[in-house]
Amino acid sequence: MAVSRLFKRFCGLHKANARIQACPPGYIHRRAFSDSKVFNNGDDTVLPVLIVGAGPVGLVLSILLTKLGVKCSVLEKSKTFSKHPQAHFINNRSMEVFRKLDGLAEEIQRSQPPVDLWRKFIYCTSLYGSILGSVDHMQPQDFEQVVSPTSVAHFSQYKLISLLLKQLENLSFKLCMSNKLEGLNHRPFQERQLLMGHECVSIKANDEFISVTASFLKDGKHMERNIRCNIVVGTDGAGSTVRKLAGIDMRGKRDLQKLVSVHFSSRDLGKYLLSERPGMLFFIFNTEAMGVLVAHDLKQGEFVLQIPFYPPQQNLEDFSPEICEELIFKLVGRELSDINVIDIKPWVMHAEVAEKFISCGNRIILAGDAAHRFPPAGGFGMNTGIQDSHNLAWKIASVVKGIAPSSILHTYETERRPIAIFNTELSIQNFKAAMTVPAALGLDPTVANSVHQVINEGVGSILPSGLQRAILDGIFTIGRAQLSESLLNEKNPLGSSRLANLRRIFEK
Repeated sequence: MAVSRLFKRFCGLHKANARIQACPPGYIHRRAFSDSKVFNNGDDTVLPVLIVGAGPVGLVLSILLTKLGVKCSVLEKSKTFSKHPQAHFINNRSMEVFRKLDGLAEEIQRSQPPVDLWRKFIYCTSLYGSILGSVDHMQPQDFEQVVSPTSVAHFSQYKLISLLLKQLENLSFKLCMSNKLEGLNHRPFQERQLLMGHECVSIKANDEFISVTASFLKDGKHMERNIRCNIVVGTDGAGSTVRKLAGIDMRGKRDLQKLVSVHFSSRDLGKYLLSERPGMLFFIFNTEAMGVLVAHDLKQGEFVLQIPFYPPQQNLEDFSPEICEELIFKLVGRELSDINVIDIKPWVMHAEVAEKFISCGNRIILAGDAAHRFPPAGGFGMNTGIQDSHNLAWKIASVVKGIAPSSILHTYETERRPIAIFNTELSIQNFKAAMTVPAALGLDPTVANSVHQVINEGVGSILPSGLQRAILDGIFTIGRAQLSESLLNEKNPLGSSRLANLRRIFEK
């Protein structure tokens, strides 16, 4: 696939001690649920919908349900919201959903950088070095508002969450911290609460309701709270506890690549890129380091660097703030006086879809990354999840209000799962297309992964860990030598051939 079509659909479509007690095998077949009894029981002690996970997907769902008149609350195991930028591209369809949320789309459009500052992907030897090629990943229809009344946006996830929390506050939601709650087990769980620091650890079902146990820390002690609800929606991310408790497996390709994500700031770098080479993604290849830089906000100088990670020969301690600074300097091509490494996180790239999105008599439902995990190429992850919530909200409201039978919830899986499968395949295609550039430069990523696998599972596995690390580093050093100026130039026959191949990729 040509790089010019690399993201051709960019704008388209556990805890170890958790108690697994959700819906024993055969439970659904042994009981005939009554919709009126299970979903409309009129019991004020039973919350109609409990959402587990307060990422963009869970927050959007809670807003939509509340606006549809459905009582709901949200559990979030983290005590605070992360400032790690994470997802950043919002496609047309998600912006259409946001258009219906009290001016959210308009606020995003006002707050995001001008499109000319982020529409390009740039391939270079360093940010101050030679440009190997660039791609404009936007199409005219993304902004002409002919296909859609909205335009795409470049807006970091943590900023989106902040706007969603404001919307929930306007809907009278209360943000509750676990260490400030009193009398938790002496009154019914209330609607319109967002409970931070509460982790779902068990799910039990009976004829009348689902009982969710949440674990939290209060005054240094581990405590639990039982919440009775009609429906549980797992929007708790790629490692979803709800999915695991429901016994739902993932299907697809695992461990496509391991990476370390380095969140850092540098206004000096942002200022330079604004004036010299503005873009959203920078794919950087040189003899000292390789990585992908995501420019979340050039004006504010906010970036995330994605670096390949090869455990167990490498470990997270190898990516200390000081080492990450040195890596950034190598990729930038000069030192930065104002660099600030904010956060460092490892993550694993998967391409998987849950075998089912709904279970336990239509009462446990998965959405977002809990239901599907994509490579980031194409920006499908958050967008697919937001659109899951939009599809699901009105169906849940119809069931809870007695307008439609619970069987309508099956259409959520029927409609959304094929889209998840399609987006998974497309994101894999985009990921492979992105790899054609380093391959043309003599850096085939599949070779690196194969070498790493041999070291882990083959003869190399019997060698001392230090020697394994030395072999891996040596192979990578030899590989990066393909990028030396003495080799990669028009006068060198091999270098000239590789540069010609690169031009053909960008011209297609």
